[in-house]
Amino acid sequence: MKLIQKMRKLVTLLAVAAILIGVPGLCSLQASAQGAVTYSVKYVPESGEWRYQSNTSTFDDKAYHRELYYLRQELKAGDLVVVYNDTAVVPALDLGSTRLGNLTVTGSKALIIVYSGDIDECYLLGGASCAINAAVTNAYVYDTVLCNFNKNVNELNVYPADAMTATIGTIGTVNHLYAASRATGAVYYNLYNFQAGALSIRDGVLITPATRYNTVSSGTPVTNLTSANFDHVRYANDYPDLKAAFGYNAKALYNHYITYGLKEGRHAYAAPARITISAADFDYIRYADENADLKAAFGYDVKALYNHYITYGINENRGVYSIYDSFDYVRYANDYADLKAAFGYDAKALYQHYITYGMKEGRGNYSR
Repeated sequence: MKLIQKMRKLVTLLAVAAILIGVPGLCSLQASAQGAVTYSVKYVPESGEWRYQSNTSTFDDKAYHRELYYLRQELKAGDLVVVYNDTAVVPALDLGSTRLGNLTVTGSKALIIVYSGDIDECYLLGGASCAINAAVTNAYVYDTVLCNFNKNVNELNVYPADAMTATIGTIGTVNHLYAASRATGAVYYNLYNFQAGALSIRDGVLITPATRYNTVSSGTPVTNLTSANFDHVRYANDYPDLKAAFGYNAKALYNHYITYGLKEGRHAYAAPARITISAADFDYIRYADENADLKAAFGYDVKALYNHYITYGINENRGVYSIYDSFDYVRYANDYADLKAAFGYDAKALYQHYITYGMKEGRGNYSR
C-alpha cells in the first residue's frame, strides 16, 4: 500500500527532485491534484522565526519570504510543505490544523517539533530530526533519522540505503511497519498492529516487546521473490494502476516490481504453492458451481473445466478443487454398506461412483 502509488500526483512537487537526489521513487514525482500548492519553510535566524515561500519546494535565502502567520491562513487541504533548517536551536513549527497532502522534512541541525493537521504522506529524509504532532496515513523514513510520531500512523515505511540506522518512536498506534534495504531489497521488518506507544526502533533495532505487535496480516510479503514464484495476479489486483497498464502479464508485472515496485514500497507476494491435481482427482462439479462464468461457458464438461483449471484457473488463484477437499467419501462409504464392501475407503473409487451413479440414484449430498 505506498510511495508513488499512494502519492497524489502533485503539480509543483516536480521541483522536489532537486532536493531528493538519491531517494528512490521521489525523483519521479508527477504533477497532480489541481489547486495543490507547495510551500517551502525554513527557520531564518536573522528574523528569529520560521519563514515560508510559496509555489516552490526549495527555500531561496536571497528571495522574499513571509511570516508563518500568513502561511497558516493560506494553507488548504492537500497542500504540500517542505521543511528546512540549518540552525542549532529552533522553536516549534506550527503549521496550524489544515490537513496536508505531503509534509517533507529534510536534514536538520536541531530537533524540529512540527504541529499540523493530519498528513497524507510524510517523508523524513536522511538527517531529519523531528517530532510529528499529526496523524499520518503513510510515513516514509530514509537513512539515519531521529523521529517521534506523536499520533497514529497507518503505514510506516523505513528505507535505509543498506543497514538500518534510524531511531523512531511512537506515542500512537502503527498499523503496519515495513522496512527494506534500498540497495538489496532485503526486508528487515514487516510487522502489524503495534499498540499505542509500543513501536520503538533504536539505531535501526526494533526493541518493542513481541507481545505488543502482530507478525502476520492477511498475507505476508516475502523477501526472495523470483519470476518463478512471483504472484503476478495478486500484484495486479492489489494495484489497479498496474492492472490497467499490464493486465495479468506476468513478465511485465514482475519487471515492474523489480524495477520500480520494490523502490516504491509496493508489496508483492509469493504465489500459492501449486497443487497438482490429476483429472481423476479434479472436482469439476464444484469448480463449475463456484465459478458462474465457467459454468455458463462449459456446463459440467469435465474435460473443458479441467483444461481451464490447469491452464488458467491455478494462475488466477481460483482455489484448490481436489475431490478430497470437497467430497466426504468417508461418510459416503459409511452410509452405504454395499459401497463400503466394494470400495472400502478408497476416496477416488467412491468419488467416481458418486458422480457416475450415486447422484442419479439419489444417494444424497456428500459435499463437505
